[in-house]
Amino acid sequence: TGGASSAGYGFYFEAELNNRLGIGDNTSPSFNADPIAYYCAGTFINYSQNASEPDGDSLRYEIINPRENIGGNVVPYAAGFSMNNPFTTDPANPYNLDPQTGNISFLPTVGGEVSVIAMRVDEYRFDSTYFFWEKVGSSNREIQVVIGSPQFCQQTAAQGVKLDPNAPGVSLDARGRQQKDYNCYDSTVTLRFTLPVECVSVSPDGTDFRLTAPNGQPIPVKGIQTYCNNNNETDSITLKLYKPLIFNGDYFLYSKYGTDGNTLLNKCGKPMEEFDTIILKVNNCLNPVYGVVGVTVDQDRRNRIDYFVDTNTVPTRFLNFIRIYRSEDSGSTYNLVNTGNPLLGYAFDGSPGQNGVDNQYYYYAIDLIANGYAVGQTRALHTINLQADLTNLANVPVSWSSYAGVNYSDFANLQYQLQFGEENDTGGYDWQDVTTGFPTSDSTATFSAVGQDPGNYALRVITLTDANGYSSESNWVIYGVPVDPIIPDPEAPPLTVPDVFTPNGDGLNDRWTIDGIENWNSRKVAIFDRWGRKVWSSDKYTNDNPFEGKDSNGQDLADGTYFYTIELNNPMTYQSETLSGSINIMRGN
Repeated sequence: TGGASSAGYGFYFEAELNNRLGIGDNTSPSFNADPIAYYCAGTFINYSQNASEPDGDSLRYEIINPRENIGGNVVPYAAGFSMNNPFTTDPANPYNLDPQTGNISFLPTVGGEVSVIAMRVDEYRFDSTYFFWEKVGSSNREIQVVIGSPQFCQQTAAQGVKLDPNAPGVSLDARGRQQKDYNCYDSTVTLRFTLPVECVSVSPDGTDFRLTAPNGQPIPVKGIQTYCNNNNETDSITLKLYKPLIFNGDYFLYSKYGTDGNTLLNKCGKPMEEFDTIILKVNNCLNPVYGVVGVTVDQDRRNRIDYFVDTNTVPTRFLNFIRIYRSEDSGSTYNLVNTGNPLLGYAFDGSPGQNGVDNQYYYYAIDLIANGYAVGQTRALHTINLQADLTNLANVPVSWSSYAGVNYSDFANLQYQLQFGEENDTGGYDWQDVTTGFPTSDSTATFSAVGQDPGNYALRVITLTDANGYSSESNWVIYGVPVDPIIPDPEAPPLTVPDVFTPNGDGLNDRWTIDGIENWNSRKVAIFDRWGRKVWSSDKYTNDNPFEGKDSNGQDLADGTYFYTIELNNPMTYQSETLSGSINIMRGN
């Protein structure tokens, strides 16, 4: 034994039961795995003993000395060998037994050695009265094992774990790689082997394999199901994926070292080569259709990106989110700036801010994430950036960036409309089309503010509605039309503020006429009642549109005494004045 001949010794098998404890039915454990008698040197061995016990008792495995008969006569090992070291092994992989599973592992290094392995499996039952585990039986077996020289081992076994080329649906591509067709939405992948694989070499967490999508993106493997026989070997495995295969193309499945430190091992201990590849060909899936509908500057402060996802081409249940990408260098580089709901149809990018949208245009593209898979970035559209030279309001050159960020057919005859808007009381603008020279397909024009009333204004460019009902808006260019200066008449009489008027409709003194007020550029007038409440005001008081004894809603004010403030300013002469006093409204009978 252990290199010496063991032919002169017999085998000894034994089973024992402890029926003195009054523990009820009891059956000795039995070994299920076949006793393998031949292994090859230089291959890592997993040798499963795989016992079972029908009464549900707990099992524990141990190495014992081989015996020739009951009571003794231990079979001796040759010098340097023992029951715990029956073969010459690699020091890094010595002979070892897992007492819980019964798996023996070792790496024999010398061919031609013959030795005996002796094993015992003990069964234990828990004593709930005294709270300890009582041994209630055992079985043993002895196996003579030959370590063959590598040159005598079968070529099929020496090749390691190989996928069965004759498995249903498996074929070879032009490079000799195995490939197999799979259906859209499949969520499992089954592999069959030329020789059985040791179940102990399979990582249940699926880390023995890596799956990549057609674009190279890894797809996580959730776990592996084995179909182990009594020898703890399986002829096939099934990989369970976290999510199904939903896109057309070639998926690549690679073998690799799992968390257990090895690839798969066949029953002869030969490993599967790392990065062995099988191609999963997926067809008949829907091709996702999605894209950017348009981009627009929103209220001169942020950018809005409108997009669509055709749910007829990818089931809603597989949609995760949309990634929004922005380029600030004319599409050379893109950065992720936001994510969006695929079904919402729009998202905002507020990071450029008002200064950003006023200074340049931005490209935007999206990527659809479906089933945890980045489908791919779309073509891009960019915002419209409007610039204007406001040096001379009578002749304002304007120009804007073309909206045709990509060669979409909808933009072949794209036209633009320039608009101006006067600021309203809510802080917004009331927009009107510039009619001279518009609409236009050009991206330059000239605008004149001549004839506009003094006030605050803005310019913007919009696109005419396209075939999809979409219109894009540029940033706003803000400008002001100043009040024409009034040159005081040195001959004009001084300001005269009446303290009474009679708005009774008789045509005499019906209006509060303030002589000389129109000699001032700025003339703000406010009227208050006796409780200090403002009842009427004007920022541009004129005698053509004066106070007529009505409140701001046009209702007649009651007769009586009211109070006024008048704020006057003339920036041409650096003069300003504030007047206050009382005024009486007297209508009479």
